Amino acid sequence: MNWLFYFEICVSGLLAGFCTWLVSPGGNPWDLIGNFQSGLLTTGVFCGLFAGLASALPVIIMERKSSKFVAYWISATSVGLSVTMLGGVVFAIFADLLTANVIVAAGVLRFFWWLFLSVCLSGCFGILHGSLKIMCRTMMGLTPAFIVAGAFSDRFFLHDNHFLLSFLFLGGMAGFGFALAWEVLKESWLDEERSSLVIFRYYIDGSEFVAGSADECDLSFEDGPANLFVITEKDGIHTVEALDDSANMRVNRARFRYRTLVDGDTILVGERVFIYHSKLARSRDVLPEAAA
Repeated sequence: MNWLFYFEICVSGLLAGFCTWLVSPGGNPWDLIGNFQSGLLTTGVFCGLFAGLASALPVIIMERKSSKFVAYWISATSVGLSVTMLGGVVFAIFADLLTANVIVAAGVLRFFWWLFLSVCLSGCFGILHGSLKIMCRTMMGLTPAFIVAGAFSDRFFLHDNHFLLSFLFLGGMAGFGFALAWEVLKESWLDEERSSLVIFRYYIDGSEFVAGSADECDLSFEDGPANLFVITEKDGIHTVEALDDSANMRVNRARFRYRTLVDGDTILVGERVFIYHSKLARSRDVLPEAAA
């Protein structure tokens, strides 16, 4: 388990909950049926802040690039805010039509609200990463977190007007569920060991993982070529290709142009060492590989 990632995402959830409490108006902050404007504001602010912090906080901690942090923050917050607020409007309309014709228990309606909210927020991360797989992975963490935390908040914190505790508990549970799902369901990643307790982990989630000094890269360095190397995936097999021949790069201490990666391979970039891991790793002997 990567404890740094847990810390980053749980702090993101707690900060999102605290900041939302600061701007949330009076009344039940999550009631879109009886208090629509307040509920919609709370939904948008919390989900926007959570999406922005969860996407941008690892960047500033591991890569220390303020420009990339701001870009990630703006894009993720915008998506999290707009998608979940739109989802809140859709849910309020549907719930209003349903309750006008059918008697629905309040607890059942709240259950479906927390479920719907987790789907909307998970969809935000799917949009940001351009991956349905990421959406499903995130939803598997956020759905139980929102349902459990939401039910507990409705039953105790909100009932007794402990709004700050409800926001912190909901944010902390959302962060923990998110981090747990990503760690348990991860498939391929790069680890950079900074100390015996601190490991920087970069998840390889899409069909391409680009490293270089540009802010658009998945892994950004402080200096060097804009695009240094790219890891591509096809049929569960990852290959790494050098994009700059002048850079000091090695795979298992050997120079390369194009190479198939297997679990445990080390990628050396200058003095930095990244270890490739994959749950889909296969034996190098049965794979065609270009000459190093």
